[in-house]
Amino acid sequence: MTLRVLVVGARGIPNVEGGAEKNAEKIFPLIVRKGCEVAVLCLNGATELDEFAGVKLPRMPNFRLLGTDKLAYYAYAPWYALRHRPNVVHFQGLGSAILLWLYRLAGVRTVVRYGSADYLVGKWGLLGRTGFLWAEWQLRLADRVIAVTPALQQRLAERGITHNVVVIPNGIDPAEPPASTDNLDRFDLHGRAFVLAVGRVTSQKNFALLIRAFRRAREAGAGLERLVIVGGLDDKPYVDQIRPLLDGDVILTGRLPRGSFQDLITNCTVFVNSSLHEGHSNAVMEAISYNRPLVLSDIPENRDLP
Repeated sequence: MTLRVLVVGARGIPNVEGGAEKNAEKIFPLIVRKGCEVAVLCLNGATELDEFAGVKLPRMPNFRLLGTDKLAYYAYAPWYALRHRPNVVHFQGLGSAILLWLYRLAGVRTVVRYGSADYLVGKWGLLGRTGFLWAEWQLRLADRVIAVTPALQQRLAERGITHNVVVIPNGIDPAEPPASTDNLDRFDLHGRAFVLAVGRVTSQKNFALLIRAFRRAREAGAGLERLVIVGGLDDKPYVDQIRPLLDGDVILTGRLPRGSFQDLITNCTVFVNSSLHEGHSNAVMEAISYNRPLVLSDIPENRDLP
């Protein structure tokens, strides 16, 4: 019998920004090759494809709940699962497991990828933090929980969740030579010493501090000419907050398609992850694969890197 897996919690694949999305894009085609049938339930508008590398990409209807499509997605996913009866539902993040109890009540086997303790992010209000904590409590009900770092495994152990937890870190893909130098050309970076950071421009990524640190390093004679931040500008209040810090030497590229900026990674002088909160950063792993010098914030998940 073919094992049928439904993936909940990745907005879409391929080339959709986000750690859960990159993990899904890399992992689930490999599982299809092992003979399993995999469907990634996508947010409407995240992808136009019906299939990617053998992975089916059904999309939820276009509707919102309490003003957000994410809550509507989480509410729709159990109905989809009950209708299609997969053997396993795989949750790509803590938030997507907020209705885990419902899947278990229906007798569905569940696996949760615990990539970060999202309730630690300052942007969430009381309702959001309560939702994440409720989802975390339910992890004891899952058949398996995949913690991507030992620090996250320890966090669960402190909450009495140990019997079903395994640690599986994110992996490193073989480095591929850049297909072009388009980004070096576009941002005038040829021959320049530049710092690179990758991630959506949100307070969690701590880019305001990074910009100030870059300026101090430059003034101290570190020889750094540019700071390049690659990531979506979705959090408008935070983007507006850091705009006064910007000058011609700080470049916000906006969102770039995954796989399109290897020329930046291979040519950066140093790769920086300044996050206040992180899981097991795929961007850091990619910088490691290209053997780039790293500067990482001193948080448990970054300290877990070998």
